[in-house]
Amino acid sequence: MAPARPRAAGRAIRTTLRMHVMRAAGRESNPLGRRSDVQRSRLVLALTFALLVSFALALLTALAVLRAGQWEARSEGQHRHRVTATTVSAAVADRTGSRSGVGGFHAQAVWHFPAGVRGSGPIEVGSVAPAGTERTIWVDDHGRKASAPRPGTEVATTAVLTGTGTMTLVSGAVFAAYWLGNRRIDRRTTAAWAKEWEGVEPEWSGRPRHQGSGDQ
Repeated sequence: MAPARPRAAGRAIRTTLRMHVMRAAGRESNPLGRRSDVQRSRLVLALTFALLVSFALALLTALAVLRAGQWEARSEGQHRHRVTATTVSAAVADRTGSRSGVGGFHAQAVWHFPAGVRGSGPIEVGSVAPAGTERTIWVDDHGRKASAPRPGTEVATTAVLTGTGTMTLVSGAVFAAYWLGNRRIDRRTTAAWAKEWEGVEPEWSGRPRHQGSGDQ
């Protein structure tokens, strides 16, 4: 029974869209149809189209960010290297605002990369790491300390978040425009109904029509 529900929902959506298309084109066989109904159907179709466009834009944005991130990750992987660094001092607590972090510990260390080139600098260590402690770090082609290459999961997450943010912003603007359009149709419908009621109400209620100062 469960698969029937999505199919029923799909049929209902298609039927509703078909009704709006017919009404927006002025081909609905409904003698009680009003101009405002046609305007609302056109607004619904415009909303549907805009949401499809926003989804496509979000998807393209996410794919572009994913490809750029993957290219950057591959480039980093080709020019980042793991080497073994050896500390030459005991661990020291990081100072607040220091480049090495806040609340951790670092120590001066040395490493050799490329071959024959000696590099040095602070590295992160444990709180009781003595001199001579070995740690694996990442360096670039010139032996300078660098961050690790971005993992694939981080690249994919960034792409998904970017696409979701794009979809949220664009669809938010679309729904705001739809709401404003509906409000405008409501105001026009209310004004037209009030004008028609002024002519119909006296005949319906038997109340004499209001005569202006110029009426005889």
